[in-house]
Amino acid sequence: MEQMRNRLRSADVEAKLREDLAGGVYAPGDRLPDVESLAEQLGKHTRAVLAAYRRLVEDGVLLEGLLEPGYFVAAADLAPEARTTARAVRAVQDRLLELEGRLGELTERMAALERLARETRCRCRYGHSG
Repeated sequence: MEQMRNRLRSADVEAKLREDLAGGVYAPGDRLPDVESLAEQLGKHTRAVLAAYRRLVEDGVLLEGLLEPGYFVAAADLAPEARTTARAVRAVQDRLLELEGRLGELTERMAALERLARETRCRCRYGHSG
């Protein structure tokens, strides 16, 4: 039930964006408002706005920023290969961010293990001599 309501909300957002695009509010190359700003402006959840943006990307209406965050209006004559390439690059960027986060977690765990090993060595050397 909640998923259905979210879908309806995102459909409203998507319809509004399509209306704005058709009405010339946004031109090819324009950056759309960030998810939080548009959600506040429309009185919708950020999940609804994000879902609408993602559907418009899938439909080739928008492009997700590659060099800077955000969503941009795609040119109508943009080659399908360019859209596919942009989506592929974005997927690689997302994966790299995920791996960067994971690397940070592993680095922290390794540092904790090294501290524990040092503490254990110290206790073994000095703890049993008395």
